Amino acid sequence: MTIKHLLLASTALLAVVACNKEVSEPVQSQFPEDGVMLFTTNLNAPAEVQTRASITNNDLGEYGTKFQAKIVNPASATYSYFKNIENNGMGVWRNDDIDPMLWQNNTAPITVTAAYLKGKTFTDAEFQNGAAITVAADQSTEAKVKAQDLLTMPTKTIANPSTEQTLLQGGKLVINFYHGLTKLDVTLDLANEFYNNTPKLNNATDITDVTISGINLGYTFQPMQTANENYGTVSVTASTAADLQPYQYDFTAGTETSMHSLAKYESIVVPQEIAAGALTVSFKVGTRSFSWTNTQAYTLEQGKLYTLPLTVGYDTVTSAPSAFSASAWAGGTGSNLGTE
Repeated sequence: MTIKHLLLASTALLAVVACNKEVSEPVQSQFPEDGVMLFTTNLNAPAEVQTRASITNNDLGEYGTKFQAKIVNPASATYSYFKNIENNGMGVWRNDDIDPMLWQNNTAPITVTAAYLKGKTFTDAEFQNGAAITVAADQSTEAKVKAQDLLTMPTKTIANPSTEQTLLQGGKLVINFYHGLTKLDVTLDLANEFYNNTPKLNNATDITDVTISGINLGYTFQPMQTANENYGTVSVTASTAADLQPYQYDFTAGTETSMHSLAKYESIVVPQEIAAGALTVSFKVGTRSFSWTNTQAYTLEQGKLYTLPLTVGYDTVTSAPSAFSASAWAGGTGSNLGTE
């Protein structure tokens, strides 16, 4: 055998060894050695959203925060649970009774569903049959906006806990929360006529009575029905249209260089279809009253952030037909929080 043949044979042998090693390397199990069912949460929201009036990982980490989790073991009612999972304020989550949650074993499959809404304790019946909820009309403060922020993880299956790598990590069940409703932002761009007014209408307090009308605020939430891979199903209740007061989260006063003042408002609303002529934004600047109504139909989708920019002249309010835009209200990585 020539040296060339020896080299080729050696190379082939090394490739086979490497392949066998790759195939034979066992996957590291994420199953907890003590069999105790632990949790970690991950809130999927980009950084720019987390700095505004939305639930954040810091909010979830506050003492006494609770979400509800339903674990179904098809083979054993004993190892199936519906529990309130509570944060103790020190990075540890515990179910709010004294009995620990245990796995049956490392091979028994389960499904897991979770939901969170501040001030709302979902029941097992609501997880199975749906919960009737109404978004608050008064969202004029940051806290009031956050109180509407539904977080959801629809039913997920862990077919084999001993080999699960996505929904079971480091011995803990991973609860991937997503914002389950819709964020609606309205921006008022006050033209230079207001800056040149005497006195100047150039302060946040000069804009009052901001109201969004024509949006239905009621919905039915089905935690265990999967709208898509990230969300439980939300269905709008068509008979609950109301006037909504949004939160002014930012204001930039006009200057000599830029005489336009910019006021930004946000609210959390129900995903829904809005017909042309149904949505109205009204407000006052000083003593002058303004109103704008949509001329195009809009579709508000679950998990989206919509921005409606309005240009306010001294006598008119306008918006370009293509100005209404959408972006994702999800996609980042949250911090991990545990429960025992």
